[in-house]
Amino acid sequence: MRRERNAKPIVEARSILLKELFDGRAYHIDAFQRSYAWGLSEVAQIVNDLSVAFLSQWKDTDHHTDVQYYDPYFLGPIIVYRENRRIYLADGQQRVTTLLLLLIQLYRLASRRDDIDDLKNQLGVLIKGEDAFRRSFAVSAERLEPLLDDLRADRLIGLDAVPPDIARVGEAAEHILACFPMEIRTDALPFFGLWLLHRISLVEMDAGDGIRGRDLFDKMNDRGLRLAPLDLLKNYLLRDAREDPDKLDRKWRSMITALEMKDRNVPIEFVRTVLHAQYFDADVVEEHPGPRESPLHEWLAKNEKKIELTGGKGARVALLTEQLEPLHGRYLELMQAAGEYHSDLETIWFNAHNGLTRQFDLTLAAVRRDDSDPVFRAKARLVANFVDLFVVTRGLDGVPYGPSDLAKVVDPLLSHVRNVRTTEALGRVLGKAAAGWYQHFDEVPSLRYRSSGGRSFLRYFLARLTAWLDRETGRHESVERMLTRRDGRWLYEIEHLFTAKPGVHDTETPAEAEYGKLRNRVGGLVLLSGDENASLGGASLTEKVNNYVRFNWLAASVHPGSYRPPGNVAFRKFVDDSAWKDKFLPYQAGDSVEKYIDARADLYRAIATRIWSPARLELSLPSSEDASVVAPRPGWIRAGSSGRVSIADLLGGGLLAPGDRLVGYKKGGEYWATVLSDGRIRTASGAAFKAPTSAEADARGASSNGWHFWEHERTRQKLDALRQRFVNPA
Repeated sequence: MRRERNAKPIVEARSILLKELFDGRAYHIDAFQRSYAWGLSEVAQIVNDLSVAFLSQWKDTDHHTDVQYYDPYFLGPIIVYRENRRIYLADGQQRVTTLLLLLIQLYRLASRRDDIDDLKNQLGVLIKGEDAFRRSFAVSAERLEPLLDDLRADRLIGLDAVPPDIARVGEAAEHILACFPMEIRTDALPFFGLWLLHRISLVEMDAGDGIRGRDLFDKMNDRGLRLAPLDLLKNYLLRDAREDPDKLDRKWRSMITALEMKDRNVPIEFVRTVLHAQYFDADVVEEHPGPRESPLHEWLAKNEKKIELTGGKGARVALLTEQLEPLHGRYLELMQAAGEYHSDLETIWFNAHNGLTRQFDLTLAAVRRDDSDPVFRAKARLVANFVDLFVVTRGLDGVPYGPSDLAKVVDPLLSHVRNVRTTEALGRVLGKAAAGWYQHFDEVPSLRYRSSGGRSFLRYFLARLTAWLDRETGRHESVERMLTRRDGRWLYEIEHLFTAKPGVHDTETPAEAEYGKLRNRVGGLVLLSGDENASLGGASLTEKVNNYVRFNWLAASVHPGSYRPPGNVAFRKFVDDSAWKDKFLPYQAGDSVEKYIDARADLYRAIATRIWSPARLELSLPSSEDASVVAPRPGWIRAGSSGRVSIADLLGGGLLAPGDRLVGYKKGGEYWATVLSDGRIRTASGAAFKAPTSAEADARGASSNGWHFWEHERTRQKLDALRQRFVNPA
């Protein structure tokens, strides 16, 4: 007798839109799957890739219906299977979880506006999958639900005492928000939401049951499959080889093996970085993807005449032997510094910590193959300092500093940097580019602890100030330790000097709502050991201050005893010898909370300008007579860089003038603001914003499209009308 057999269905694959991926679904994670493991670099890359693809198409004059004509974007395959009437993810968990976090952050941004309810409601339904009777998050994991609930409700999330995998999810969510370019946070938000849901696709492979799901997972993650793009590139480069092809092949394999020892994705990223650094402007006239977005062998073939790879003279091989192979060792040194703290190249580590994994384009444009080791390290340090200054000044200004934001600054500099030979010349080029950034240190006093994100930057900023003062006074607590997590917790936490309960410290304390904003300002914050921070609870500052002296001098400077003998000799000598003797002030019981926080903020600003001074960063700023500055005009907007219009453009075009008053009306309210000379809008609160939508949000606590909200007080023209006049002058 023949045994009865049941044929299992063939694995099915279909294209699926992002909207369909989450619509009415909840994905479960099987035991064989690892927990969420993506770091900030992977999160930044997916947000950057999506942002760049979208912003290359969006124009601020587009209508929502134009989104259907935007180019689509493919996010790769996922593998699912079904058991017990549930859908499981066999492969794609990291990506799908990150996409869910991205949707939640878009939902939070949309909830703060009152003109895009349709998008907000659609996102809200997709975030929680399954059906109307079983509402759970689209990635169904019971351990994640409290965190996801807090994120969705726009509540402050606490990551201090949660398991490491849960903390990684929370940090990923915060980093997504930090990586969103300002346009996506404001005017482009509804367009980006539509594009994401309706023009982003994946391939869903349905394995059927769990056994085949695991089997397909193993096959799809076979390491060898990932090398195909590099094989194609190698074949292209060696096609015109005149010397021994086996020798070249050994050279290629040695290079790839060394790079792959770091990570299997490093070789392809290295080649992309070199090509972008050296040939970014090869096809700048044409509107098509560059070497970072295209298959490398195809991009080279398309642009081989422009970058002189034709003629049958071994030019393609020279790309390997004279550029890639000599530089790969340097790239590995840079990667080593990004992953492991070294004081000599510490800003490379800082930039990697801040999510800028693609920080080496400018470095490889500046480095020459014949540079000595000291010259190479000096150039690498100088470029990393420049990038760190970019991060800090952007963070102080309250605008994103993700990879796509950095690219807008770096790309125009590549051709200038390629032409310099010495470290001094590099310092001049980068100094010119950074000349307008130093005005943003005036924003230090307005930096504050927010529930809506930005805590990672605030922790970083405080860590840099704290470590610098300790170094200057003989202590050696490192920035690395202050920014390190262990067992799922930060070793150092942000500590509020003043307890959340108003009225404890002085009789002039403002109302509760205003007091909450006051105590969150940077002047009211320090960094302390996480365990110590937790133990202090809601004690008053006079009760806590004795504990501060044990940790770092920035915190200890609050204590009156730090300024008196005996002991504390190094600190007292530093204060006496510095020009800031009037800035270091101890707290005395009964002091005005507001005045003390203002004084501390002034101290923090002074320290910051010393840490990031041009001389310390080895940047040569241009003199006022130097007319050859290779830099954006004041602020962050480079006219014409994206085809979009800024307030600074309207100032430059004479359609607005510094000091002009703006007014907006909404739901019976009247709101006023002033145009500043640097292209920002200052609201009644005293805060200043580049984006009209952000200014509207600050002025009335909600927002729509600021270009349609604000109008010129005198002419009664909307900012959008002035923008149209700038684009299409009569």
